[in-house]
Amino acid sequence: MHEHSPFAFKVFFSTSVLLAAGLIARGEDTEPVQPTVARSSFSVWDDNDFWGLWSDKYYTNHTRLVYTHKSSPNELLGNRSLFFTFGQEMYTPKDRAVEFPDPHDHPYAAYLYGSAGMAFFGDDSALSAELQLGVTGEWAIGKFVQHNYHSVIGEMKPAGWDTEIDDRVVAQALVDGRKRFAITGKPGDEKFSADLIAHGFAGLGNLRGQLSAGTQLRAGWNLPKDFGWSSMRQSTSAVYDPRVDRSLYAFLDLKADITLWDETLTGNNGGVSDIYAYPVCGEITFGVALVYEWVSLSVFQSIRSKDFSTQDHGIFGYGGFRLSFFF
Repeated sequence: MHEHSPFAFKVFFSTSVLLAAGLIARGEDTEPVQPTVARSSFSVWDDNDFWGLWSDKYYTNHTRLVYTHKSSPNELLGNRSLFFTFGQEMYTPKDRAVEFPDPHDHPYAAYLYGSAGMAFFGDDSALSAELQLGVTGEWAIGKFVQHNYHSVIGEMKPAGWDTEIDDRVVAQALVDGRKRFAITGKPGDEKFSADLIAHGFAGLGNLRGQLSAGTQLRAGWNLPKDFGWSSMRQSTSAVYDPRVDRSLYAFLDLKADITLWDETLTGNNGGVSDIYAYPVCGEITFGVALVYEWVSLSVFQSIRSKDFSTQDHGIFGYGGFRLSFFF
């Protein structure tokens, strides 16, 4: 029987209410949007369980390179920008020393992809959509990347990559919506301020189907006019110009993810019925972010409840960074 997290459901419900309130508030806003051109950027995002509570297993690494073309004004939603992405995510079992992993353990899986998307945003709202095209299996070069990386850092090379999930061509459609609510002060006022960002996500395709909703609290000096931290597995690749020269703040993000299907977990399970993705998973993320002129950097730690039935701990941790250069 599937286990459900009451905490995750509460987060999901409260966030849905906030998103609905944001959409109503936007509909009542009759002031015309005064768009400003945002800069182009190049970004490097990385998640790695090396920074987590138990390293080198399950969701083990995800790297994403993003180019965002500077925005053009749009009368309806303020600004419009295009973004293009190249990325790879990898999964490994907890026992990496055996050639043939336990079928109840997370299978080896890699996903190599490219994408293109478009983001519309104003001062307080953002909507982005992205189409990913990619491959899994040997085509995704997970074994090559991890073995060479482990050679460089002097770590053991996982032995079971020949059992990874099958080769397949992947198409995923992603949509992400965000709404910012001021708590005290306002972004870019060069004072201490705080805000709350409600976010919702949907991703559907032949690799996985996911829904996600959450809220993010930010507090600090001279908050940027962007839309906060994003989880790579439950967001588009949209990058927003902070539109401030200097900022330092902390953030706390709470969200719930609904998994409808996930081929990185069950694609090769051979009919094993007692390994499955949990339908609802909760995640807490905390970190700090810095903006200095043309550079933005955030570092974070995420803690998730169980992703799948035979996971060996009740929670799983990973960390990483988001680094952007604006020009």
